[in-house]
Amino acid sequence: MFWRKKKEKKKRAPGEKRKEPRQADSSEIVLEYEDPEGLAPGKKIYYARAKDASPGGLRILSEIPFPVGFVFDIKLKSHRTGKSIEAKGRVKWSTSPPPGKAYEIGVEFIETPIRSIMDLLEHIYKG
Repeated sequence: MFWRKKKEKKKRAPGEKRKEPRQADSSEIVLEYEDPEGLAPGKKIYYARAKDASPGGLRILSEIPFPVGFVFDIKLKSHRTGKSIEAKGRVKWSTSPPPGKAYEIGVEFIETPIRSIMDLLEHIYKG
């Protein structure tokens, strides 16, 4: 008989809820969204930078706050693969930074096409 060693589960940091490991990333991203107050017609565009990425989402650095639950379209031009990746994201958490620092915002991918998921995996793990 062959005995298999049980795989050891990777330990998570206390309070860690992440499903997938993060990979450092510094890609520029474009966020497109509707004006939440409905005062300006059409989509607003905001440029931000990714801090890290996983198949489930991004941590972005932003000069402006976005509230938890806020939904926007994400466009990321991969410097690793040269592909343009589009997805929809929802804010899961946000920090209150000290003065002069950027907000860190956790974004979960939602309603993401399979092609975008494949391109995103290639972007994250090609390196």
